Amino acid sequence: MPSESIPNAGASAGAETPASSDLEAQVAKLREDVAGVAEALRSLAGERAEGARQQAYALRDDVRERGERYMRQMQDSVGEIEEQLSERVRAEPIKSVLIAAAAGYLYARLFRR
Repeated sequence: MPSESIPNAGASAGAETPASSDLEAQVAKLREDVAGVAEALRSLAGERAEGARQQAYALRDDVRERGERYMRQMQDSVGEIEEQLSERVRAEPIKSVLIAAAAGYLYARLFRR
C-alpha cells in the first residue's frame, strides 16, 4: 500500500492547522457578536425600564395632584357647610339645642349596651 498523507490524529495540541485557526477566529467573532447582541438587549431593556419608570412617576404625580385638588374642594365644601350651620344656629338657637338633644337621645338609644 502506498503511503498516504493522513493527518496524524495524535498530533500535539500545540500544533495548529489553518483550518483550526480559521475555526478559532470564527468562534471568537461569534463570541463578539453574541456579546454585542447581549449589550444591545441590555441597552434596550434599560431604555424601556426608564420609559416605564418615567410613566409611573408621571402617573403618580397626576394622581397626587388630583387627590390634592379633590381634598381642597372637599375642605372648601365642608367650610361652607360649617358656615351655613353656624349661621343657622345663631338664627335659631332654641331649635338648634332641641335638635342636638334629640340627636343625642337617639344616639344613646341606638348604641346602648
